[in-house]
Amino acid sequence: MPLRSRARRLIGATGIAALGWLAGCSSEAAPEPEPELRMPGAFVAVDEGGPGLALYRTLDILQLDGQNDVFFVTHYDVAPADWDEAREASQQHDIRLAEPVDAFSEASYPGGPYRVVWFRTLTAEEQERVP
Repeated sequence: MPLRSRARRLIGATGIAALGWLAGCSSEAAPEPEPELRMPGAFVAVDEGGPGLALYRTLDILQLDGQNDVFFVTHYDVAPADWDEAREASQQHDIRLAEPVDAFSEASYPGGPYRVVWFRTLTAEEQERVP
């Protein structure tokens, strides 16, 4: 086999291996976990029976041995009409606050049917809200 032909095969094989490695490193290869109610940074829309949904954000959870955990949340001053509107509102960075930090026992939060509609990592300022 001529040297030129072997070099082309080697370069081709190396290129294919590199593409496979890059595909394994892409952000699509390892999907992020679905945010959930207990995840700090989760935006939670709750149907509390009033006009519109309530929008909260999980800040932290105080875990108590043998008792109900305590949720520290931010309550936003919005009343989205539906889950999609709640998701759109939660994607804004300047949502007006109703309560910068509020606390609920696990038995009372959320106060109705809910959905986690968005997630964003907490800022240092948001983390400092928790007493």
